[in-house]
Amino acid sequence: MIFEFLLVIGATIAMGRFAESDNQQGFKWGAITFGLCLLSLFIIPLPFLRVLLACGVTFGLMTATKKTYY
Repeated sequence: MIFEFLLVIGATIAMGRFAESDNQQGFKWGAITFGLCLLSLFIIPLPFLRVLLACGVTFGLMTATKKTYY
């Protein structure tokens, strides 16, 4: 459980930094990632898969709401 919580913190920081590098709001996307990870603790019974799914959903939302397209 402790290692998974450290993984949640790392995923939150990573998604925030990724959003900042893509000229988006890093704090907002980090908070969304953290919220999804905490929400998934109560919904998904598989320990480390829930962090991966929360990061995947956040990345999908970040890509879908991007205002500039190349």
